[in-house]
Amino acid sequence: MDYLVSQVIAHGSAVREFQLRRKDGAALPGWQPGAHIVVQFTDADGGVLERHYSLVGPAGGGATDTYRIAVQREDDGKGGSRRLHDAYAAGSAIGIRGPFNSFPLDAAPGAGAAPGRVLLIAGGIGITPLVSMAHALGAAGRPFELHYLARSADRLVLLDELRAIPHIRLATHIADQNGRADLDALLGAYEAGDSLYSCGPAPLLQALADAGARNGWPAAALHFESFGARTQHGDGPLTVELALSAMTVEVEPGSSILAALLAVDAFVSYDCQRGECGKCYTPVLAGQPLHRDICLTPAMRATGMCTCVSWAAAPGRLVLEL
Repeated sequence: MDYLVSQVIAHGSAVREFQLRRKDGAALPGWQPGAHIVVQFTDADGGVLERHYSLVGPAGGGATDTYRIAVQREDDGKGGSRRLHDAYAAGSAIGIRGPFNSFPLDAAPGAGAAPGRVLLIAGGIGITPLVSMAHALGAAGRPFELHYLARSADRLVLLDELRAIPHIRLATHIADQNGRADLDALLGAYEAGDSLYSCGPAPLLQALADAGARNGWPAAALHFESFGARTQHGDGPLTVELALSAMTVEVEPGSSILAALLAVDAFVSYDCQRGECGKCYTPVLAGQPLHRDICLTPAMRATGMCTCVSWAAAPGRLVLEL
């Protein structure tokens, strides 16, 4: 692995910032707001783990010598964040792929028109890609709002950095103190040129999509990046029948229908694997999908599903048009 951890900074009890550099000190590729890297590190048995983490801080097209990521410890997760928190310190070797950007920011106003509102809404550690967007908007002189939603005050991180960004209207919403944020009030009625960028757990993003629909926001103005497992307690095993291929695939909880289809070389399209793009949309001929995407319209959900994140109700049988 050609990279190392140069510094670790604690942000409260649950989040640590890892600063990463090349071992030889060479410059790192430039990146744009919303970008992420794939971090490669080893587990306790020497196996390689890969996790996607948003880059934090001011972005730019030019090269830099340090990447910053902020990792929240998830005691109920798959172990990657615990491993980084417990075993990685300054000097630890690490691998990096990227940067990649599936959550780009378009900070330019519409041609010939006054720029609309720009809203950034973060759910918990979903603040990480929005920090670079906030820096870019501030540097461009674009006034914007950033609403930071968290369960408790100790989960708010990077506030000093955010408060120093020009043109920002920063508001925090603490569920333990004031209940859940009123998403309809945060979005308000859509006006031409408005845009929303939000990163957080899928239920928050679905709630924002629903609030946007109620307030006249077109889907093209809503930009989402999700995180967190889509599996739920009570998910049972699935039997998935492929009507056109005459194949039957068994899918265990904790996996995904898409992964099972790829494992048997079924011909399927996909991209984000987070239920955000809709490229893995597949017509459903029988069975009751449990929709966990954040991109399909009600009409699309009535006839099909995203196989990357969605599941099925009991008795756990789906017939797909594949």
